[in-house]
Amino acid sequence: MKNIYIFFSIFLNICLSNSDTAKKIQSYNYSGGWPINLDKKQLTENFDSANLNCPNGLGCECDENDDCLNNNCNKNQLRRKGNYCSLKEGDLFPQIKLYDQFEDEVDIYDFANKDDKYILIEMGTVWCGPCHSLASWLTWGENEIKNKPFWNEKYNIIKDLIDNGDIYFITILYEDEFRDGATIETSREWYSTYPKDLIPILSDSNKWLHSVIRPTGIPAISLIGPDMRIINLSDRGLNKSFDLILDIYNENKQYD
Repeated sequence: MKNIYIFFSIFLNICLSNSDTAKKIQSYNYSGGWPINLDKKQLTENFDSANLNCPNGLGCECDENDDCLNNNCNKNQLRRKGNYCSLKEGDLFPQIKLYDQFEDEVDIYDFANKDDKYILIEMGTVWCGPCHSLASWLTWGENEIKNKPFWNEKYNIIKDLIDNGDIYFITILYEDEFRDGATIETSREWYSTYPKDLIPILSDSNKWLHSVIRPTGIPAISLIGPDMRIINLSDRGLNKSFDLILDIYNENKQYD
């Protein structure tokens, strides 16, 4: 009788645990159907990936690498904006939470995964012509972007990878058509113009991410690994990230 009681108690605890998990998932759904990662806290247990506190935090002024928490003082003289603590390859991408086109606050770490899905993150604006060309291609397959000098025909595969759910693509807008800070309405209008259901349109309203990446040419597309580690941080253009994701895709295809 005692053994039956113990078995029933264990069974009941398992059921309650599964029920709690189900409730968490149910109360945490995104309107856009974006993924949910209940294990994302494990990514930041020993590291504050979104530290903007000065001195030493991301985006803060610096003179030497030791001035930055992640030991990376960006000294690119072409910027003419001074040195600042910047992200580098291998760093965790910041755990930002931004509002999407459906007015949901989206945690970027919900896209971390164990399915080997890589993540392309675009920094752009509404006033950016090439950003519109890219969105038109992603949404309808229009060819305007293929006339740009930076385009390569091999990039056509990337649209297929996005459409097939093999990789994630996220657009982050930081300014509207008047060069004011992007808002939820900015994301909503962009989605209305380019209704690509697979792509979250996030608004960097306070230019938080902009202050860290400081793009010099847009669209600026970075490549992030499934573990949210930075593979390529781009402050200008898409070529390196597109080339890298294709290299990864071709290598994985070779061993399938």
